[in-house]
Amino acid sequence: MIQQDSSSVHVKLGDFGVGTALYAPLEQLNSNHCIATSKSDSYSLEIVLFELFNIFPTEMERYCCLSNLRINSKVDEQFSEYYPFETTIIEQLVSIESEKRSSLERLLSMFAKVTQQRMKKQHNNTKMIIEQLRAKLRDRD
Repeated sequence: MIQQDSSSVHVKLGDFGVGTALYAPLEQLNSNHCIATSKSDSYSLEIVLFELFNIFPTEMERYCCLSNLRINSKVDEQFSEYYPFETTIIEQLVSIESEKRSSLERLLSMFAKVTQQRMKKQHNNTKMIIEQLRAKLRDRD
């Protein structure tokens, strides 16, 4: 679909539902020109990320939760307690002021660092369990 106004042409390649108002940052909703930037993409990514970590029994609960996130720029306490790292990321990306949102490069760097830490911790836990099992086997002999 091609949209044209007096000063520009916008080509829309596809619509997968992610471009709805719930995913759009305020600067796009409050503007006559819907120009996507990396900061507006960061906001939309935050909404998708938040949805991935939640189960919404109904569409109304989903709408209320996402609307609340937009208004308060904060996740609820239960989410924050269960997903502290993800909360940090989401709250950095949901800022109403686009210039305060983290860059996608910074986000990827943070995810890589935390993923490495989590994998190292899991590896160390696995090694410890293996050593404990080996010790039990030695004690049996």
